[in-house]
Amino acid sequence: MLRVISLFLKLSFRNQSLILGTIILSVYCYFLFKIKPTWIRFGRIHQVKLETGKIDWRLVKDIRESIRLVSKRLPLHLVCRHEAYIAKIWLNYYKIPYKIYIGFKYGDDKSILGHAWTEVQGRQITGFCDPQDYVIQAIYT
Repeated sequence: MLRVISLFLKLSFRNQSLILGTIILSVYCYFLFKIKPTWIRFGRIHQVKLETGKIDWRLVKDIRESIRLVSKRLPLHLVCRHEAYIAKIWLNYYKIPYKIYIGFKYGDDKSILGHAWTEVQGRQITGFCDPQDYVIQAIYT
């Protein structure tokens, strides 16, 4: 635990605030998905045109890493939809265009598996997978 705290203190202020914000958003999303999943909106479905502009890729990387670290260390069981929703909140906050994909595939035992992942200009930032394995059901922007 001391190692984690000392590593946290060595981070930049932006990374510290992203991690702290992601912890708060993770708890919020976890309970929101449990209590009121009908309140959750990933964005506009199948909106074709995205605003393209200059993207701060360092910020996108910091958002991706904060979500990955918090998801790995937090005792709550966060899954792909939680991570996608947290990424949506951060990317909206920083006005970075994104796409959230919801896809399905057959598992080894012929069950249907669902997955959500977030992309910024074709680069995955949450829910790392091979998109060609999934039948995409919805795309949110």
